[in-house]
Amino acid sequence: MLNKHKKALNKAKFKKKITRTIGSILVDTILATDEITPGEELVGKVELRSKKGLQEIERIKVSLMQQFMTMDNHISNLPLHSVEIRLTEEQRNSDEVTVPFSMTVPLYVPHNIGKRQCWIQTDVDIAYKLDPRDLDFIQVNPHPIVTKVNKVLTGRLGLLKTNREEVIYYSGFGGRFVIDKRILNHPLYPMLSKRSVPLVHELEFFPPDEFKEKFKEIEIIYDLHHEGLDLYVELQYFIRKNIGGYFERGALREKGVDEVIHKISFTNEELEMEEQIASQILDLLQNAEEPVELRNN
Repeated sequence: MLNKHKKALNKAKFKKKITRTIGSILVDTILATDEITPGEELVGKVELRSKKGLQEIERIKVSLMQQFMTMDNHISNLPLHSVEIRLTEEQRNSDEVTVPFSMTVPLYVPHNIGKRQCWIQTDVDIAYKLDPRDLDFIQVNPHPIVTKVNKVLTGRLGLLKTNREEVIYYSGFGGRFVIDKRILNHPLYPMLSKRSVPLVHELEFFPPDEFKEKFKEIEIIYDLHHEGLDLYVELQYFIRKNIGGYFERGALREKGVDEVIHKISFTNEELEMEEQIASQILDLLQNAEEPVELRNN
């Protein structure tokens, strides 16, 4: 693994550097690039210097961080992916060391938009904390498949993309021992349970003209993997005024009865053909039936 890092470092031209002081230790985190796309390798190195030596350090942790909304509408800063490097005894006896690292950016990492930022944070396991103002920001670009499918949605099918994008952290959906049936039966659980961080990036669209009377809005969630793409399409239906009274309609919204999540799967070969992508999504929009609770009696 160390040789792999060294080979990557030899090819890289480092262009982003930030210096921090943690206790008596000067920490430089140096990245080969300030832009990355999910699925790519992020390469860098950490330089540590101290006149007092590095004996107090056993481990370095480099994390790809992002700020996003949780299910209970709180803002959290959480690592999307981390790598840990342990110093050898020889390195700890030195006054200066350079430690290479690389990480594969998970396919589910959301791209930057608006004020939502992604950054690299380096920690060393000593008693001091990092200055929270020292953030090494990095640009995360959309995955090419996301860009391609979005183009199909808007260009071929006529959906209108809104400016509303949300990254939501589903607390309780991670870990091995989930017993809550509400979570186990949730349509997103199979996807979220496989992720190191149970978050989703939701993109919101308004329906095309031919479906304006059927759907209020359409939300898209991408689950990229090496075999292809699972597309989760959340269809939000109108709750018509002739269905019960005001409070009854409010109760239906509270229960989420008006929102139904469907899953469409594409192989890598199918993703090569825009016609195939458009056909499968259009078939869902045409044939999806509104929930029984929202139908006219």
